[in-house]
Order: sequence, then structure tokens, then C-alpha cells
Amino acid sequence: MSFCLPVSLCMIVKNEEIFLDVALKSVRAVLGLDDIVVADTGSTDKTKEIAQRNSASVFEFEWCNDFSAARNFAASKAKNDWVFYVDADEEVLYADLADIKKFLNNAQAIGMIMLTDITTNRQSSLARLYNRKSYLFEGRIHEQLRAINKRSRVTAGDIKISMIHHGYLPEYNKVAVKLERNELLLLEELKIQPKSPYLLYQLGKSYFCNERDLLKAVECFEKAIESGVDFNISYTYDLVECYGYALINSGQYDDALKLRDKFAPYYNKNVQFKFLSAHIYQNSGNLVEAVECYESCIGADVFDPNGITSFLSYYNIGVILECIGMIDDAIAMYASCGDYEPALIRLKDLEKIDQ
Repeated sequence: MSFCLPVSLCMIVKNEEIFLDVALKSVRAVLGLDDIVVADTGSTDKTKEIAQRNSASVFEFEWCNDFSAARNFAASKAKNDWVFYVDADEEVLYADLADIKKFLNNAQAIGMIMLTDITTNRQSSLARLYNRKSYLFEGRIHEQLRAINKRSRVTAGDIKISMIHHGYLPEYNKVAVKLERNELLLLEELKIQPKSPYLLYQLGKSYFCNERDLLKAVECFEKAIESGVDFNISYTYDLVECYGYALINSGQYDDALKLRDKFAPYYNKNVQFKFLSAHIYQNSGNLVEAVECYESCIGADVFDPNGITSFLSYYNIGVILECIGMIDDAIAMYASCGDYEPALIRLKDLEKIDQ
């Protein structure tokens, strides 16, 4: 590595021995950061040992049901003013160090990274890089960065870092505990800010995770939108997308169509929204429109680790064509999916029928 970024990694952890080693090794391998701060909030497993083995400075923080307090504490222990934060169940896949170095010239800027949740295959643009002299965290749960000088304008810009989130896989036995903890904190915050679209969105995502309670998720997303959304804020698109899939997965297809039509003027050029639209059309029986939307996703020039610009769209077109009896065309679509297992299964099944 030709240079070392003047950036500190700051984490807050508790009993994260399953994921932590992967997270820290990815940060070291991809970003090459040499200052790693881990604030431990009461681990009883090998978390602290793993952190120290990865050359992290470990500090004890007494948990007080406040994520912002913990993050600000960790940042206070950093050697650098620029802070990059990841959670223990995340992994850094790629970073453009030269791009990041240029970004550090503006201490008022907040760096937005791309995070893919491998549970849902959805992507989110999230704030993860900031200067501690310009910003601090506020909010007990799903904390957000706030300018220390309230007259300063918060500015955000994309940085070329891509990450994945592991932690809400259904087989991970801590999922229910984490989600229930988050829900309690969110409900407490909502007592203070009952119409906060961000808090309602986060509570909805908690219910939506692993489809724990789709009807409650839909209720929260609906209230968030009714409370007013700002299309310049990064989480707004994720709110719309989660709402759309929650409606589809709970069988509320007419409401999903209404949602699609309402937000199409804002997001119709977004490939993920086109894929969502295709799903809505497919489940609503509007098959021609569904195929057109899937086709518009194929080959789009966007970062796509999930396959919506390739095999997922080909596969769904294949399903539609198979359902309406266009078997040869369906086979061609499935064959375009490469080694995507559901497509391979359909090809085998259709070969058996043909025999």
C-alpha cells in the first residue's frame, strides 16, 4: 500500500466472536488502517481477545442503552480525527484508497458507502466516514450523525467502499435478541418523537427482517411515509423498497401497485426500483409490464452483487414465460442464468417433461 489513510476504525461490540475476526481482517486487508478502536460493552465470550489479536485497542464502555454514547466514546479514543465505523457483523469488500484520500480534504463531508445485506440482497447507501471535529452521533438507537456546529450544513458524498452485512441471517441465533432489543429502544424513542419518519422506518425494518411481522412492518412504513419523506435523504429509497416488498410478501398486491405508481416519478431510473416494479407487476398478474421491467434491468451499468441486472431478471422472465406456456423461450431465459441454482433446477425439470 503506497500510503496509509489518516483514518481510525471505531467499533462498538458485545459478544461478537462469530463475526468480529472477519470484520477486522477485512478492514486491515482492504483499507489498511493502522488505528483500530473497539469499545466493548460487556462481552463474555472471546470478543476482546479476537480484537486484541487483530491489533485493536480495546476499551471498556458501560452499556447505557444508548448507541450514540457508545459510538462517541469510541471516537474519543481514536488517534485520528477522521473516523470510519463498521459493525462487527459487516465485512469490507472493496475500497478505492485514492478516492478516499481526496474525500478527506473536506472535514465537513460525510462519506456514504454501499452496504449489501446478504439476508435480503438489498443495497443501502449509508454514512460511515466522518470527521469527529465536525460531527457526533445522536439518538439512542439507529443513531445518526449531527453537525457539532448547528449552523454548519451537513454535506454527504459517495466514497468508493462496498461492504456486506451478515448479521441478520435467520440461522444466526442472536438475531431475535438483537431485533427485540432494537424494537424496545425504538419504541422508547418514538414516545418522544412519535411522528419521526426515520424511527418509524427503522422499526418497520426490524419487523420486516426475516418476515417476522409483515403487517406491523407495513403499518410502520405507511406511517413513516405519511409523516413526510425527504427524497434528498439516503434512507428514503430503502423505506420505499422495503415497504414495497412487505406489501408483496403479505399479499397486498393492489396497495403495492399504488405504491409503485406513487413513487415511480422519483425512482423510475433506479434499477432496484425497476426490479421492485417488475416484482409488483408479476405478483399482480400484469405479466407484460413485468417482463418489460425485468428486461430494462438486464445489462444496466450499475454495481450489482445481487444479480438483478443479470440472472435474477432472466430467471423471473423465465418463470413468467413458463407459466404462460412459452416453454422454449423459458428454457432460453433459464439457460442465460449461468450457475444460478433455481434456474438449473427448472432446466432439469423441463428436460424431464420433454422426455
